[in-house]
Amino acid sequence: MNQDEVMNYRIAASVLQDIVKVSLRADDRFRVLSRGGLKRARGVEVEVEEGSCRVHLPLEARFGEDLLALGAEVQERVADSLRHMTGLEVEAVDVVIAGVYPRGEE
Repeated sequence: MNQDEVMNYRIAASVLQDIVKVSLRADDRFRVLSRGGLKRARGVEVEVEEGSCRVHLPLEARFGEDLLALGAEVQERVADSLRHMTGLEVEAVDVVIAGVYPRGEE
């Protein structure tokens, strides 16, 4: 392909959501909420528009965690994963702490 040709492709929303979820696995300080359930969470949402994306990410945090530091770390991990794997510019990762749970319920 020469420099004048443009590659067009789309990444399914479900794939973007999976990237977000997998980037946060193996961390027992929080749980990513799924759509619906008892708390009526929206679940992970990724909106894409013109080469950039915005993430809505509802979490429950383990009781006693520093919520500000945890939210900032989650934002960075998600943004890094999406940028690296898709090339999308990440406008925002909106972390919503929707609840807390006691230690031992990881």
